[in-house]
Amino acid sequence: VYILGEVNKPGIIEIEPGTTLLQALAAVGGFSQFAATKRIQLRRTDKSRTEKIYNVNYEAILQGKTSIGTTVLTEGDVIIVPQRRLFE
Repeated sequence: VYILGEVNKPGIIEIEPGTTLLQALAAVGGFSQFAATKRIQLRRTDKSRTEKIYNVNYEAILQGKTSIGTTVLTEGDVIIVPQRRLFE
């Protein structure tokens, strides 16, 4: 799994089968102070090489409004944590 952007340890991480999105974010030490936690992307390419982008709002996960944090990651997934905008 690849994790890019505003996390404490970006790069490639090896995960065990069954690892969730939240567990992967924890494995890289969480977010930097500049992370736009409401605009995280999970990018996944299927067998036909079609990329699907899932938008992740970490704040909504914390509030229990979504269960996307329990999404099990697969080989080749890319997590992007963008930089916050000026008044975000």
